[in-house]
This record gives sequence, structure tokens and C-alpha cells, in this order.
Amino acid sequence: MKVPYLMADPSVAEPDHPEEDWKIWTVINPATWMVPFFFILFVQMWMVHWYALGLPGYGFKDSVRVNETAAVVQPAPEQKVAQVQVQ
Repeated sequence: MKVPYLMADPSVAEPDHPEEDWKIWTVINPATWMVPFFFILFVQMWMVHWYALGLPGYGFKDSVRVNETAAVVQPAPEQKVAQVQVQ
């Protein structure tokens, strides 16, 4: 796959993707940057969920209604059921 190359300097070699994708790990050291990356990801996830669960109609606070009384339903009338005798 040929990727468009937009650099103006012709002395810089064109990248050959995806064969040279491993070179990103020469710039980004996972041993150094993985924990801060996951921390930032966790904070972002927490903020999105905090906002989403705060919207009306979502979250746990809208599922519990303490001030309303329980509905009183009249029991269903008993029906006479024919019984079968097994011999």
C-alpha cells in the first residue's frame, strides 16, 4: 500500500507502510509511557461516565423512587379449575 508522502525534503526516505510500523517503538517506550497513558485513559473514561450518568433519565438516581407509594392491586379472582383424577 502506497501512502501519500507530503514532506518537501526529497532527501528524507519515504516510509514503507506497514513494514516499518515497528519503528514507532523506537520513539515511544512502552515501559515509560504505558502507565501515564492508561492513567489519562482512566481519567477520560471516568469523566465521560460521570457526565453520561448525570444526564436526566440515565444513571442510578433515576431508577430509585422512594417518595412514591407502591401500587395496590386487587388480587385476581379465584377460578374454579377442573381436577383430573389419575387412576
